[in-house]
Amino acid sequence: MKHIRHDFMQTARDRAKAAIQAGRTQDALQAVDDIWEEGRPIHDLYGDMSAVFLDYIQEKLGEDAVEEAWRYVGEKLWRPVLEAYRDKDPALLAATYAMFLRSHGYDFTCEEDDDKFQFFLHYCPSGGRMLQEGKAETSARHPTTLGVTKRPHAWSFHQKDVLYYCGHTKLWFDTQPREWGMDVFQSEYGEFNDKGEVVGRPCAVTIYKQPRTGPAATEQH
Repeated sequence: MKHIRHDFMQTARDRAKAAIQAGRTQDALQAVDDIWEEGRPIHDLYGDMSAVFLDYIQEKLGEDAVEEAWRYVGEKLWRPVLEAYRDKDPALLAATYAMFLRSHGYDFTCEEDDDKFQFFLHYCPSGGRMLQEGKAETSARHPTTLGVTKRPHAWSFHQKDVLYYCGHTKLWFDTQPREWGMDVFQSEYGEFNDKGEVVGRPCAVTIYKQPRTGPAATEQH
């Protein structure tokens, strides 16, 4: 006999709305937390999937091709987003970046002064999560092994053993915007222990309120 699995079909959002309408406060609060948890598995899977694509590119074409791939994606997807903010108040760009971080699941602090917005990323749900789960190939704590840089590159913050996935941060939030004539970003890589936990300085992204002056030449690859 067939029967419909309503429990499989009902989302956490559905449960939250039903609990609110019925006045069940505790159930509603639990469902709100469940909304977040419901989206995490596919988020994490897609992040890992991107990292595996980069491993394939590296194996077939070499490590420099990882940069080329991230640059291609940045040109196609990230540049149009930035172009929409070219002539707008940089506070709007900072607010949008903060929205990206919140929706992504970051734990972060934002500090503003007269010149800039600084975002300190205490927990990153992509590269940072991969490190904490032991998925970097430099770790033996997980059966999944994701590639890291074998030598320092400008796009890996001039460091080796940086996840290929993290290379897009330096490119999209530093190098490429400068090349596109929007020199308002600066990104820095943090310090991590063997368990992937932040020790000392976290990763950070700065958004300047005015484009920085000086040469706009790109970093040497």
